[in-house]
Amino acid sequence: MSGPRPGDRCSDAAAVGAGPHARVRGPQDRARRTALAAYTAFRERHYEPYLQYAALRIGRNAAAETAVVAAFTELAVSWVAILGGAGPAAVAWRILHDHVDRALGRGPTAVPAGQVVLTLQHDAHFLHEQMRLSPERIAEVLGVRPGDLPALPPRSLQE
Repeated sequence: MSGPRPGDRCSDAAAVGAGPHARVRGPQDRARRTALAAYTAFRERHYEPYLQYAALRIGRNAAAETAVVAAFTELAVSWVAILGGAGPAAVAWRILHDHVDRALGRGPTAVPAGQVVLTLQHDAHFLHEQMRLSPERIAEVLGVRPGDLPALPPRSLQE
């Protein structure tokens, strides 16, 4: 999976906190810089696993990159609100999941509460089995507490 690194593309990160009063000084300026720094750090930490996940599910690298860039753009636009809520990583994962589903030709659907848990279980197993992520990293990528992860099968001794 080649292409520009997350830090090479700042167009979506520039949307974080941008607006008609982007030159405001003082606490608002500090808050915007803090939000931008948090977004940039989040993107750096999550871009590669998101891209790998999208590529494995979609099967085409260009379409996967398009889905991930779209997800991060959507995330950047709403970042301040998302950052102020509980579980920004969980919200980001749902946004990514929606963009991957759209790339696969599935429209966004409202997921019943019971289905959310099943979807997270499926995703956790996928990240574990297909991407070989540790349970701690899976929890971080999905935006859940490690204790809330479903039981994952142990890795075989041959791995």
